[in-house]
Amino acid sequence: MSTTRATSQHSPARRLPTNAEIVIDQHGVMTGWSREAHDLLGFTASEMLGKAAGSLLADQRSAYSDETGHVGRERGAPVVLRCRDGHTEACQVRIRPTELSAGNWSVSLTPVAEASEVQAVDDAVLDALFTRSPTSLCVYGTDLRLRRFNPAAEGMQGVFGHGSIGLMPHELWPDSNSDVFESGMRRVLETGLPLIGFEKRGRPPDDPEHEHIFANSVFRLEDPAGRVVGLATTAVEITEQRVAEERIALLAEASAVIGASLDVVETGQQLADVAVPRLAGAATVDLFSPVISGEDPTPADTELLRVGMRFAGETSGHGSSGQPGFPYPSAVSALVQDLEPRRTAIELPDDDGEPLYRGTGGKQSAHSLVIPMTARGSVLGFVSFYRLGLSNPFSDFDVMTARDLVSRSALSIDNARRYTREHSAARGLQRDLSPQDITDQSAVETAHYFAPAASNANWFDVIPVSGARVALVLCTTNEAGLRGAAAIGRLGAAVHALSDLDLDPEEVLARLDALVSRISGAHPSDSGTRDGADGFDLRCVYAVYDPVAGKLSIASADHQPPIVAHPDGRVHLLTMPVGPALGMVGSRESATEVDLEARCTLAFTTPPNSTADTTESVMRVLSSTAETSLEELRQNILGATFSDFSGPGGTVLLLARTQRLDENHLSTWDLPSDPAVVATARNLVQQQLSVWGLEAAAFVTELVVSELVTNAIRYANGPINLRVIRDHHALICEVSDTSATAPHLRYARSSDEGGRGLFLIAELTQRWGTRFSDNGKTIWTEQDLDELAVL
Repeated sequence: MSTTRATSQHSPARRLPTNAEIVIDQHGVMTGWSREAHDLLGFTASEMLGKAAGSLLADQRSAYSDETGHVGRERGAPVVLRCRDGHTEACQVRIRPTELSAGNWSVSLTPVAEASEVQAVDDAVLDALFTRSPTSLCVYGTDLRLRRFNPAAEGMQGVFGHGSIGLMPHELWPDSNSDVFESGMRRVLETGLPLIGFEKRGRPPDDPEHEHIFANSVFRLEDPAGRVVGLATTAVEITEQRVAEERIALLAEASAVIGASLDVVETGQQLADVAVPRLAGAATVDLFSPVISGEDPTPADTELLRVGMRFAGETSGHGSSGQPGFPYPSAVSALVQDLEPRRTAIELPDDDGEPLYRGTGGKQSAHSLVIPMTARGSVLGFVSFYRLGLSNPFSDFDVMTARDLVSRSALSIDNARRYTREHSAARGLQRDLSPQDITDQSAVETAHYFAPAASNANWFDVIPVSGARVALVLCTTNEAGLRGAAAIGRLGAAVHALSDLDLDPEEVLARLDALVSRISGAHPSDSGTRDGADGFDLRCVYAVYDPVAGKLSIASADHQPPIVAHPDGRVHLLTMPVGPALGMVGSRESATEVDLEARCTLAFTTPPNSTADTTESVMRVLSSTAETSLEELRQNILGATFSDFSGPGGTVLLLARTQRLDENHLSTWDLPSDPAVVATARNLVQQQLSVWGLEAAAFVTELVVSELVTNAIRYANGPINLRVIRDHHALICEVSDTSATAPHLRYARSSDEGGRGLFLIAELTQRWGTRFSDNGKTIWTEQDLDELAVL
């Protein structure tokens, strides 16, 4: 008699092995014996391999075929098997063909008690999933039509009651990416590979105003025989999680985008562009008017100016563009006082475009969120967010996100405001330092264009020097802001002081070089940089033109030489050695001297590293300049090279057309070093003044000539040269000798018989001075012709 295994042998506390497997061939002989089969029945593989499978049956009438004798592809039946210790074990049997060898069968054995327990657990789990699980569970057939769902699935993705049974996903939730979801479901049916975490998003039928996002997983369902019977899907709503992630990404993008430009208006527009449509359907950025010009807002400021606006879409019935008007925030004073966000339902004006007025009526309902923009204790303005319609108000989370976005943007706008203020001051300082009105000179006719820049500083001037000559100078630095403007201003002041000394151009640059090194506290290094100048460069070109000799003497410190246009149409860039920038290591080159005929045009430009295209463009315009006025020429050059000249380096264009002084404007005499020649000199000058109609200047001029010639005879050897020049605005008297000793002004005592000559000259003339040459020195004086005309 067959009995079941004794309780003492297999107590409930001991887990029986499950899924024991044996393999039999087509003749019923066992060819495989697993370790689990040994643990279950006690027989070893060596004892059982090669024996008939029927020898395991405790009841020989049990079989693993059905009543017809047909063995199915997979069957399960309870059988009673013999154990090695004489006991029996009731097992659930599953038989299926093996995959490795044709004709063989795999027999899976599971104890009936444990199989019942597993089945009970399976039934309990299945019941829980379809009755009490908080996770959505839906079952679809192989035709992708809904067959069953649990209560948690109701209200999700368009599943509502029994009316949803038999519908496909795209029919349940039309306004979603259901077509992509169905494609994924078909792949699961075909391959058996599950689809995990598919994000299904859209607007559900019960909440068409809001987008919802669900994380879906899809698994294939098979019956015990392995046939595919459908699909199971689970879904969890992750809308809030995704919104939070998107808002974090929004703030990260805002940090990267907003503030990339130090322009207040551009930064305001960047803020509006980032906010729409990810946070709102429309956004406006309104700032107090002083902020835009770089000034600090004050409590008295109430005027708002719009610097940014973005509208996500079109709304029918609102003008030709479909865009409603977005008014400025109201109750500005109250907003400034409490600094709290304001959420209201408002009526937008139905005007086409942005209204430039307040208090307009409207027809478009919208939710409005106004956030005050504050930075460093000041209210800069307001940012308004809009959502058209009344079905999607701003949540507390939206307010928190908007405040964070505006707070980050406020610092960028305040930085742009400070940048605007500093660079406006720098540009203003450069304008103040530049010559406001260049007086006409006998030596050159000039025209200029000056556009101060924020990224560097430029300065130029046309400085009259002795002997009717003129100095043309351009300086530039790559230092930005007030520091660059201050540096270029100090350089310009030094140039004016040095020009009064009548120094040669190379000596002017040498002294400027020493000055720059001293004021920067820098020590040149072998690499050509200054340790204490913070890496910015000062470049300068200094030229002196003599209209009497028709010569241009010029020296450059890392600045581009001028372009020269001759009256016959020849145009070329002046060839000359260029030294290093001021304060840099390197030898200073001597000045280059070139002969220029009358009506040659010189074109000086900055930045000094002008591109080859810019230079060629200027040269093309200068190719026919003889009959073109300088004003017209200036406009032509700017028109041809505007894109190059409007770059961040700033723009200076100085045009100078040379002139020559002929015998009608000057007279010169060589005199011997003899005291008797003083009277002759006075007579010669008197006659020349009569020819020019300047008899009113005769007395002072004769006195000046007498004193200068007398000093030359007394303190110098060799011949004396006397020259008088009639300039546009001055009468110039010059006496040259071979001595290199400079006279100096003395203040004689009342008992002294001499020593008053230079004092009288200084009192009777507007200017006087000394310049040196290789052959000696020249003492010169100037009298203002305008004052002589009044006399």
